[in-house]
Amino acid sequence: MKLSAETRTENIDWLQNNQLDLLVIGGGITGAGIALHASAKKMAVGLIEMQDFAAGTSSRSTKLVHGGLRYLKNFEVELVANVARERAIIHHNAPHIVQPRKMLLPVYDEQDASFTDFSAEIALQLYDQLGEVSEEWRYSLITKEEVREEAPGIKEEGLLKGGLYLDYLNDDARLTISILKTAHQQGAKITNYVKAVGYLYDEENRINGVEVADKETGETFSVYARVVVNATGPWSDETRHMQKNRQESRMLPTKGVHFVVDHSRLPVKRTIYTDTGLQDHRMLFIIPRNGKTYFGTTDTPYEGDLVDPKITQEDVTYLLEAINIRFPGANLTLADIETGWSGLRPLIQPEDAKDPSDISREHEIFISEEGLVTIGGGKLTDYRLMAEDTLKTIESLLDKKFLEVDTATIHLSGGEIKAGYTFNDYCEPAIKIGVAAGLSETDARTLIDWYGTDFESVLEGLDAVKKSRLPVKDALSLQYAMQYEMALNLEDYFLRRVETLLFDYNRMRALLMPALEQMAAHYQWGEEKQQKEKEKLISAMERAHLTDLR
Repeated sequence: MKLSAETRTENIDWLQNNQLDLLVIGGGITGAGIALHASAKKMAVGLIEMQDFAAGTSSRSTKLVHGGLRYLKNFEVELVANVARERAIIHHNAPHIVQPRKMLLPVYDEQDASFTDFSAEIALQLYDQLGEVSEEWRYSLITKEEVREEAPGIKEEGLLKGGLYLDYLNDDARLTISILKTAHQQGAKITNYVKAVGYLYDEENRINGVEVADKETGETFSVYARVVVNATGPWSDETRHMQKNRQESRMLPTKGVHFVVDHSRLPVKRTIYTDTGLQDHRMLFIIPRNGKTYFGTTDTPYEGDLVDPKITQEDVTYLLEAINIRFPGANLTLADIETGWSGLRPLIQPEDAKDPSDISREHEIFISEEGLVTIGGGKLTDYRLMAEDTLKTIESLLDKKFLEVDTATIHLSGGEIKAGYTFNDYCEPAIKIGVAAGLSETDARTLIDWYGTDFESVLEGLDAVKKSRLPVKDALSLQYAMQYEMALNLEDYFLRRVETLLFDYNRMRALLMPALEQMAAHYQWGEEKQQKEKEKLISAMERAHLTDLR
């Protein structure tokens, strides 16, 4: 089902001329999950996002669906149990995006270690139990020699053993887009680049809609809804402060930074989760991905531009020091970093001051006197649970029950695998279809891994891309992003519809102009618009490459 620029125009027209049951402000994974749940319940639901979908936190995470092993240190057993069980549900609904892997927890005898020889095994056993992990994927312990084999170059001093345990690889933006596409298929009216600029009120001074601005056209219009939900993550306070009555700030955004290097510089064989070695009670992820390795993250209180949280020299120094402690022979420097990204965690300010790493990742719903519903906190992995709780709140406010649904059974766009079959069962015949259409086997498999069962819709673009100067795989992907994923510009595409800008940076210069030509032809851009979009993408490339720090 197409989700194009034309769909966007149609959705905006519909939003202006119909009253909604629910309007969601925020197109990250939290808002997307709420929109999907509400539309599945046959509510009239709209969603607006002031930037591109997933442009905030939901494209800037560690790109895992994990249960939060470290939260067991803080005895957050209920949180871990809820989130750990969600991993398998999300994998079942989006097997092309969320994939199970055995990850490695090295155990060290060192000062302030998060997990000791004794506690590591207890934590891993409890983690499996809380997540109801099947026997095939249960944890196992390996020797320090086996740890060294899995992680060549890892620090050997103090190394005792390792634990292999289940968590899931993911692409955060891809998952968010798939949820939104599924919500669209269920009837939700969604649009990017539409910003909430004020609230509308009824005679009792209760919010009954939002005044919005279309950032593409500059036009403003009103959207009326019986309930408005603020699902804007780090922007939650800003969105709450637009109300007439003064609102106390509730959010404490913290910044998380990740860096990408070539896999040859950090040749780990699987995801590693380890202490930083800096005695700061922080953990470090080291993750291999498509010929690269990325690592992070920081966790520092943040004040500043929420749209573009800057990576600082302090971030670079901290993460390089940590990675070089754990891999002392790597001697990584800024010159090794190909790209990086910085995102903000939408944490809720606790009553007592704590280290940011100790603040709970539980979510919370609060309702203002004017009727605005805000959902804050939470983790990517529990987006579905956050949506369930939000919809219960909405039904209570409306004093009305809508259709009962269980979103655990709703396959996301691209994940519609027949009952009794696995994703791998789908892949083999799909590759043959791709090869018959003229793709190489490698390109067909790459597109199938990225788009899942939507691959057949991707192939429909073959005729449209015959004149493109892009490699056929990239041309098909770009065409699909414009027709089915509401990608309106090059940054939308390269940063959030595919992973090229972050994980294949060295190809970007070669792809830029052919991609610009294809997009310009599709959208009928003039020279001035083309130049503007080219400059925007180059600026995004420079930010990702940390150009101002070199």
